[in-house]
Amino acid sequence: MNIYTLKSTLKEIVSGMEKKVPYACALAMETIGERVVVMTKESRVEPLDPSRGVVFTAFTGRHFLEYSTGDLTPDSLRKAAKELVRLAELSGIDGDVTIDPGPAIERDFEVPEVIPNESISLSDKVNRCSVYREKLQGMDSRIVNAAAIYAHTRNRELYVNRNKALFQDLKRGQAVIQAVMRDGDDNAQLHAGDSKQGGYENSTIPAAKFAELVHDCGRILNAPRLAPGYYDCIFSPEFAGITAHEAFGHGTESDMFLKDRCRGAEYLGKRVGSDLVNMFDSPAEPGEAASFFFDHEGQLASRTQIIKDGILVSPITELNSATRLGLVRTANGRRESYERKAYARMTNTFFGPGTNSFEEMVASIKSGYLLTHPSNGMEDPKGWGIQLEGYIAEEILDGKLTGRVHTPVIVTGYVPELLQSISMVGDTASIFGLGYCGKGHKEWVKVTDGGPFLKLKARLG
Repeated sequence: MNIYTLKSTLKEIVSGMEKKVPYACALAMETIGERVVVMTKESRVEPLDPSRGVVFTAFTGRHFLEYSTGDLTPDSLRKAAKELVRLAELSGIDGDVTIDPGPAIERDFEVPEVIPNESISLSDKVNRCSVYREKLQGMDSRIVNAAAIYAHTRNRELYVNRNKALFQDLKRGQAVIQAVMRDGDDNAQLHAGDSKQGGYENSTIPAAKFAELVHDCGRILNAPRLAPGYYDCIFSPEFAGITAHEAFGHGTESDMFLKDRCRGAEYLGKRVGSDLVNMFDSPAEPGEAASFFFDHEGQLASRTQIIKDGILVSPITELNSATRLGLVRTANGRRESYERKAYARMTNTFFGPGTNSFEEMVASIKSGYLLTHPSNGMEDPKGWGIQLEGYIAEEILDGKLTGRVHTPVIVTGYVPELLQSISMVGDTASIFGLGYCGKGHKEWVKVTDGGPFLKLKARLG
């Protein structure tokens, strides 16, 4: 069943619910996809278990209540809604909080595909990954395991409230190569790739990515650790991205404000970075993997500026916290699935570009490091501490890259201190799409991050 066919039924049900409760809405979600993995000693195909269901939301004037079901027959949907209304009435229809249903709009959205994934046979997808794996394996005799992965998903989502009937058909593809090298007793591994909206055209990996991956993986074999200390640094666009994600990820999610679990609420309207720092979260970036046309609470996608010229100007919000805190709604209400709660979540989070060239940044450093190939990171929203990890810190000496590298590299620090040290910002920004983000240890959603090259001071270890 295509959930689009549920539109008239959900309109009717929501209208009936609002005869008993102040506000109601429904979200239908449908996800399909597959993952092809070809490695040196193993190959496998992993179809995603299809997920299809509806979640109804009722607001009592004080509380939100929800009921989800995977049975999409009209009678079952009506029974689910009726049960939710019964529970709402038991909890009490009272309170003075009102929900704005937004402007009247009925619209369908679709991500275009150059090559639909459904038009490509599974054997052809496996063959492409096999060719990539063999190519990578043959580029260096030290590679003991090479892998090529292609995954694609399709998400259909239908949102209905009294004013809105919105449908979106989202398609995304992700291609990755990974190399594991061995030299004596030392091992090293790196991966490369990207994820974008669209179809099978996203299975293509440029030749330059292979060459860069093999070269950089070879460089970190037997590379020494870095002596801990404060250094002048240049963060690559990928490292800038993970910084944006971790520094102002959960720390500016407004549902964390309600729970008093982050310091971002204390800094609204205050300086958190240098004048050069501008940061955004936007599901409206064309073609990016974490983009969409509306969030899971019916808010149309738009760009939110989180930091403007170093000042924290806006959190990212979902319906409940925005309503209760009197904040502007942003398109960040997201669910892992129809069985999960909506939270304020990041989408495409990135630093805006500045005016400096990479060459200018390198030339300005007497002694420092260029950080590339981030691996992961974490933050403490309450204390605003941050830790980033990566594979390569390349030495800069007397304004030139020396080619000498250290691995691994760990960045630690206090977020405002790190951002206020930014003294140069690159003139071109990029967004990278391989990430997912959880709320705590669960509630996973697709995210991307990025930015330009950044010059700053950081504590490395």
